[in-house]
Amino acid sequence: MKTDSEAKPTENEPGQSEAEFTHWQIPDVTVAAAEGVSNLFGRRTVHKATVDEPQSVLPPTLAEIEEIQEQAELEGFAQGKEQGFQSGAESGRLEGLKLGHEEGLKQGIEQGHSEGIEQAKVLVSRFESLLEQFEKPLALLDTEIEQELLSLTMKLTRAVIGHELKTHPEHILAALRQGVDSLPLKEQGITIRLHPDDHHLVQQVYSANQLQKNRWELEADPTLSPGDCVINSLRSRVDMRLEQRISTVLQEMEHHVQHLNQSQQQQQQALSSASQDAKQNVTDEAEEPSELEPAPQQEDDGLPIQQGKEQPEESKSSDGLVSEPSAAKDAVSTNEDKVSAAKDLEDVKQDEQPPKPVTE
Repeated sequence: MKTDSEAKPTENEPGQSEAEFTHWQIPDVTVAAAEGVSNLFGRRTVHKATVDEPQSVLPPTLAEIEEIQEQAELEGFAQGKEQGFQSGAESGRLEGLKLGHEEGLKQGIEQGHSEGIEQAKVLVSRFESLLEQFEKPLALLDTEIEQELLSLTMKLTRAVIGHELKTHPEHILAALRQGVDSLPLKEQGITIRLHPDDHHLVQQVYSANQLQKNRWELEADPTLSPGDCVINSLRSRVDMRLEQRISTVLQEMEHHVQHLNQSQQQQQQALSSASQDAKQNVTDEAEEPSELEPAPQQEDDGLPIQQGKEQPEESKSSDGLVSEPSAAKDAVSTNEDKVSAAKDLEDVKQDEQPPKPVTE
């Protein structure tokens, strides 16, 4: 039995025609079945190569085409919707972030500006209160100094005049002539009361004939001070006491001293009320936590960080307030100045006193 390869002529055999080449088939390259293998009936099994027959492809029907088109439209619509939603959401998110940032920045600037103005107003009011608290004690001190200077001036004036009358007692004669000239009628008799020392001096200057001619009657009055002179007539009375004459000269200064006393009392009352208000403000601020101060931080172990010890109320200067110890110190210094001025006045009086005459 010849195989297909033996039956067919090979390419190397001579005399092959072109027609033979056109009908040439691909040789079988399958594995040959083993010889001697038979089935149950003693027949050899022949393996046939299975050749896949090409399946015929049927064209789609109209319904299938419409279904495919509808499905494609639905898929395209869903895909476009998803892409549009994503694109719109992203653009809307960016636009919203931009608008929100601009609006938030604008509101933050306005709010910060308004809060800054409010805080600045609070600080300005505190500084004004601080300046006022500093100015009030200085004004009070200026008033006290001016008052003490005026009082010292008047005391020195009286001391100098008294010393001048003691060293030059003839000044009583000028006062006597001034009092007599002030009488409306000079031809009537008058009575002149003088200090005993001045009475003796006038008797030495005016003789008895001159006193009788002038119709003057001299009287020694120990109740009067040196330099005092009181003139009485039938219808008039002239008081030429030294203290009254000095008061007349210093009347304007005394009125000014009284005005300073009233002003000093008003300033002290205003200062005390301002100090009480300042204490109340400090107490209120201590009770209410300030918005500017940050909240106390917590440590890792849960315990609050210890803050510095609170300063005593007298030494607090956050609000620019004058404490009571400073006002008390000012009052003590003022009293010391008054005592020193009084001591200086006494020293001046002692220096101005004339030495006592030595009697033989």
